[in-house]
Amino acid sequence: MNQNLNRILSEQKGKTKLSLLICLSMFVASILLLVNGQMVGLVFLAMSLIMGGALLMRVRRARAELAKLGDNDQAGKKLDGKEAVYYPPFGLTIGPDFAVLERPTLQVFRLGDMKKFEVGLAGDVRKVLFLTDRDGKRHPIAETRKEDDHQADFDRAYRQIRDIFSNGIAET
Repeated sequence: MNQNLNRILSEQKGKTKLSLLICLSMFVASILLLVNGQMVGLVFLAMSLIMGGALLMRVRRARAELAKLGDNDQAGKKLDGKEAVYYPPFGLTIGPDFAVLERPTLQVFRLGDMKKFEVGLAGDVRKVLFLTDRDGKRHPIAETRKEDDHQADFDRAYRQIRDIFSNGIAET
């Protein structure tokens, strides 16, 4: 069973359904307000159209990100193998070939396409784990602060990424 992939897909589906419900509710409210002669219905109509457009763009972007995983069966096997680990505090799944970040939006990073990984430190207060692509763009995938309880998860994610890079899957 593809637990990680199914979890990712079901969370995306749930977010989409909720956004669609809100968008449709605003649209219906706008129609009802306009039928009753309330001009504020135009504001609701505009907001529902903007929200609908944003939802459509988010769905298209999520599909494009999921396409990076390739075939669902193969992706499911890679994301659910013994090498794949889900880090709930960060919404991050790291597998042998991919890092899948679910927050704030779905992002799939092919580790083979990354040039290096880095840890950014802000004194003793904050640590951020970055993947850097071949163009030099840094992608934050995990962040922890001194006060939170996520230090151990951060360190495990760092070690896992380090091991993947040191095994030659991605360049160091």
